[in-house]
Amino acid sequence: MTCLIKVSEFIKRVYGTEGATPPTRQTIARHCRLGLIPAEQKGKHWYIQWHIYQKQTGDDLVDRVLQG
Repeated sequence: MTCLIKVSEFIKRVYGTEGATPPTRQTIARHCRLGLIPAEQKGKHWYIQWHIYQKQTGDDLVDRVLQG
């Protein structure tokens, strides 16, 4: 089962609430649209697939192999 989280929750989980300057919501949405972040669009809103995001290694080839 996929755990979908809102962009605002994604920013809180990844960048925290103190001392970090996170990217804007628009930047996160652009990354979702380009496929850089695993996400689904429901209506006008983007939801990040949290479990898939956590499993990413940062290496595109390795990530594609692991996804099957």
